[in-house]
Amino acid sequence: MNNERYEQFIQVAEAYMHALNSLDVDAYLALFASDSVVRDPYGVAEFVGESGLRKFFDGMLKTWQHFEMRADNFYPGGADRLAMRWSVSATAKNGKTAEFSGVNVFTFDGDTLASLDGYWHMHSMLQQIRGD
Repeated sequence: MNNERYEQFIQVAEAYMHALNSLDVDAYLALFASDSVVRDPYGVAEFVGESGLRKFFDGMLKTWQHFEMRADNFYPGGADRLAMRWSVSATAKNGKTAEFSGVNVFTFDGDTLASLDGYWHMHSMLQQIRGD
């Protein structure tokens, strides 16, 4: 991957974080191809196409009153992938806070996201906001 392409991938990842942080569903959807697949977290949930992405984002809107994802580092992954280590500080609708982190692997189709695989510990986050 050349440096220009790597920087373009980082810009898309930053736009992804901005869409989540501002809880902006339209900005989020604009980043993905129409047939994209989001597995977030990987092995637990799979969201396919625009309807799936809307379902994912509806969960965000129902869960969080404040959400702040920060990129800790980016890693190139060949000609069409970028990995991002991230951290989140968030406040749930019930007022409880959560701190969690993970890794996202973005797969690109041109300048749009063909897929996203998120690796993080969902149960740990749920314990923080539910008190389980």
